Amino acid sequence: MNDVRFACRQLLKNPGFTAVAMLTLALGIGANTAIFSLINIVLFRPLPAAQPQQIVSVGPMDKHGLGPALSYPNYCDLRDRNEVFSGLFATRYAPVSLSHGDRNERIWGLLVSGNYFDVLGVQALLGRTILPDEDRTRLRHPVVVLSHDCWQNRFGGDSAIVGQTVLLNGNSFTVIGVAPKGFSGIELVLAPDVWVPMMTAPWIEPGCTWLDARDSYNLFVSGRLKSGVTPNQAEAALNILAEQLARENPDPNKNLKLALFTPGFVLPSLRGGVLTAGLVLIAAVGLVLLIACANLANLLLARAAGRTREIAVRIAVGASRRRLIRQLLTESILLALAGGTLGVALALWIIPVVLAVAPRINGPLHLALPIDLRVLVFTLGISTLAGIAFGLIPALRSGQTDVVSGLKDGAPETSAKASRIRNGLMTVQVAFSFVVLVAAGLVVQSLQRLQTMNPGFNPEQAVTVSFDLGLQGYDPERGARFHRQVLEVVRALPEVRNAALVSILPLGINESNTSIEIDGQSTAPDADKPDERYASASAKYFTAMETPLLAGRDFTDFDQAGSPRVAVINQEFLLRFFPGLTPKAVLGKRVRGGGPANAWSEIIGVAATGKYLTLTETPKPFIWFSLAQQYEPAISLVVRTPTEPRRMIAALQREISRLDSNLPLYDSKPLRNQLSFALFPTRAAALLMGSFGLLALALAALGVAGVIAFSVAQRTREIGVRMALGAPTGDMLQMVLKQGLKSVGIGVGLGFVGALAVTRFLSSLLYGVEPTDPVTFAGVSLLLVFVAALASAIPARRATKVDPMEALRCE
Repeated sequence: MNDVRFACRQLLKNPGFTAVAMLTLALGIGANTAIFSLINIVLFRPLPAAQPQQIVSVGPMDKHGLGPALSYPNYCDLRDRNEVFSGLFATRYAPVSLSHGDRNERIWGLLVSGNYFDVLGVQALLGRTILPDEDRTRLRHPVVVLSHDCWQNRFGGDSAIVGQTVLLNGNSFTVIGVAPKGFSGIELVLAPDVWVPMMTAPWIEPGCTWLDARDSYNLFVSGRLKSGVTPNQAEAALNILAEQLARENPDPNKNLKLALFTPGFVLPSLRGGVLTAGLVLIAAVGLVLLIACANLANLLLARAAGRTREIAVRIAVGASRRRLIRQLLTESILLALAGGTLGVALALWIIPVVLAVAPRINGPLHLALPIDLRVLVFTLGISTLAGIAFGLIPALRSGQTDVVSGLKDGAPETSAKASRIRNGLMTVQVAFSFVVLVAAGLVVQSLQRLQTMNPGFNPEQAVTVSFDLGLQGYDPERGARFHRQVLEVVRALPEVRNAALVSILPLGINESNTSIEIDGQSTAPDADKPDERYASASAKYFTAMETPLLAGRDFTDFDQAGSPRVAVINQEFLLRFFPGLTPKAVLGKRVRGGGPANAWSEIIGVAATGKYLTLTETPKPFIWFSLAQQYEPAISLVVRTPTEPRRMIAALQREISRLDSNLPLYDSKPLRNQLSFALFPTRAAALLMGSFGLLALALAALGVAGVIAFSVAQRTREIGVRMALGAPTGDMLQMVLKQGLKSVGIGVGLGFVGALAVTRFLSSLLYGVEPTDPVTFAGVSLLLVFVAALASAIPARRATKVDPMEALRCE
């Protein structure tokens, strides 16, 4: 405690140094804390369930890798016939129209098997949860459990909500309970508003048939392992069951192979991608913190040089060198803990800001990076390590103070060894800065390439509004009539240049796949047919999206339900399935997929290949069918307008509401926002890496300036003598600059080698730029040398202003 009290007095006696040190540490530690909160979510945060280590997810291995979806009949067989799970449950997310009082809005529901809450061991905050018996007979038990947020936001936290009736898609459901606060299921990035039994699917998804379809792979399946059963044992047992299912139902279950994976991120590959990005970011901020530590180590070396007399006196009166080192380390660790506390406050501000700028999407996406106990322990640990890292070398150097010379005049230490240490720390700062700046430069270049690429449509001067007729009970005939009415009233608006409907907008979170068969080519079993993306689109869709057609025509109003089925393919589809044919030559060929059995569609057009799910995806085949011939209830309206797109949203919503005042409209936005959502991951990475790079550059510049300024201060007498003997000003300037640039040059060389070794791990974050891009490496080298020369110029200029008489007199 005496050490702590003395350290506090020392830090308060030097408020300028303390403030600079705390701010430097806060930036480094705060960034590490914010990024670690992401790593914490992926790796360490337990699932919201009793004994979460026993919860695993089950998914099939297919030709695309690990796909997490299973069919309902397959799930039932696995649930009832396995001997390795104490409980196996299934879930499926679905949009729902919620009506209560005079409110009608679109929310997200989670269809769950009746054992869902029991297997997870979750109890309701109010009322009760869904029981297994309420999920045995279809449409027999229309009950609903509300999420805590839904209860608060949509029902005002009414404590009497249990027992009340709400309308879901126009059907009466009884509220039986409210989930505990913070519980949103086992998927960490998705948060449903309500939970309903799986057997209510025909009401939640009108017209669905997947409860009986063994080939409809659309359920997420997870379960609790029995005590003593390992994941490897469970996986082996499940695959024995999978072989039995393949023999019993050979067509949909051919080559069925199951695997276990950690739940929490829906798609297993998503966890790896987030983890990779998180590790890259935390490596970058770790380097920034090391730069800050090297900077502070140099500051403490300079400060220790000014405390030579104090340290010599303490040694002279009996203080051991070990005791002295402990005292000095206490000061540095205390300083680091203060900076860490400020860093946590900074992280609490950074995280909401980053999440606030994330684009809003139509889905149950739930983003949260809480600062919990694990994150605080990490911050405490990294703060302590930082304090030791930047305080150890100055403490050891101070412990070697010569008592006689220190008591004689208290002169600052000017040994060559101390100078080498300071220059070495400066070199380390420059090397680490080089690595961070190169990584930032590569990610920023990727963002620039993505922003200028052609996504296959024109996102400017267009707006989109979405609605789901299935939630309102529309049948296909009535829905098709509503589609025609929407296009008629919208196209009649004076500010509308063109308008069309499509089931799936490009660069969203949704996709639909269908088995493809080519007329005249060898027929493969259904399980072996190529599975490609598709959408249904109305007349003039490609015109409204401004997607180029390489051959053929757009859909027209003549492509109706009674006319021959037609389709438009993209160029990649042509290359994949019609190799050697030109776009014109493929017109008239027939394909089958996406619609009723044995319904062939004639290819009437070939569109340019675009981006459909992500901007970084490799070219993918895509096929569009006529919406009038292949009805879809969930639709997005795309309107091309010469005016500001946001001005059109209210007019479009008004015209659609006139056709059906009870229809919930959602995802109304300028079409450019669709591109913004796709760009967000790269934009966020570029923003973070760019910020870290600028911080590293600033710290390196301060470090160079600090070392050179201290060197000039210590060489005042030498410079004065040289000036008195007639040394030119230019020689003094060159001498000082040479000292700084030599260390910087070594640092750039070391950083160059380090960056070549490190940037290959950035490949997954890059697009259109190589990890060893020579332009980036050369540009960062020149930037660091320029900034270092600029940072050295101020103290070098000061050296040329030294008055020889004043310099000699002060000695």
